Amino acid sequence: MKRKYKKGQKIFLLLIIIEIILIIVTPLLNIKFWGLSEESSETVFIICQFLLIVAFLTFYNKEIDKYKKQQEELEDRLRETFKYIGSINLQLEEMKKVFSSVNKYPENKKDIQALFVHSAERVLGIINADWVLLRMVDKQTESTLHEYFISRGNKKVEKLKVENNDLLDKNFSSDKYSVVKSNQDNFNIKAYCILPIAVENSNQKFLLSSITNQLEMLFIIFNSLYYKKEEE
Repeated sequence: MKRKYKKGQKIFLLLIIIEIILIIVTPLLNIKFWGLSEESSETVFIICQFLLIVAFLTFYNKEIDKYKKQQEELEDRLRETFKYIGSINLQLEEMKKVFSSVNKYPENKKDIQALFVHSAERVLGIINADWVLLRMVDKQTESTLHEYFISRGNKKVEKLKVENNDLLDKNFSSDKYSVVKSNQDNFNIKAYCILPIAVENSNQKFLLSSITNQLEMLFIIFNSLYYKKEEE
C-alpha cells in the first residue's frame, strides 16, 4: 500500500510540474481557438491549466485522506491483534498454572480441599468475577459431595443459594448466575463452576471448562483412592 501511495505521489507531482510548465510557456505558443484572439485564447488556456491544478490538488487531498484512514484502520487492527495475542498469552499462562501445579493425585480430604482452593483461585485469575462457587454433585441423589466458595480479595459477599436440582436440569437458566459444567455425562458425579457474571469469551469458557473437567476427574480419583483405603 505504501509503495502504491509513493508511486501515485510521484505521478501527481509530475502532472503538476507539466501544468506549471504549460502555464509558463503559454505566451510563447500561438494558441487560437473558438474564434478568440490569441491573447484571449492564452487566457482561457491558462485558466484551464489552473483549474486542472485545482482538480489535481482536490483529488490528491482526497487520496491522502483515504490513505490516512486506511492507515488508521490498519493500526487499529494491529492494536486489537496485539491485545488479543496478549490476552491469549495470559490465558495460556493461567492454563499452565492450572495443569502444572497438580503434581499428585489427592489422597485425603486435606488434599481435595487444597485442590478446590487452588482451582477457585485460578478461576478468579481468568475471569473478573466477584466470587466463584465450585461444587461437586451426585447426579443420582442430587446431593452435594464437596464445594468451595471464595470471593475476590476475601470480601464479604452474600453467598448465593444454588439448588442442585437446578444445576442438573439441562434447560435451567438464571439471571443471577452463570454455570460452567464438566463435559462428561457418563459419570454419576458432575462438577460445576458457578459465577455471578456471564462468560461470553470463548477462550475463557474453554479454560474454565478445562478446570472444571480436571476438578471432576481428580475428585473421582480421590473417591476411588479414599474409599479403597477405608475398605482396607
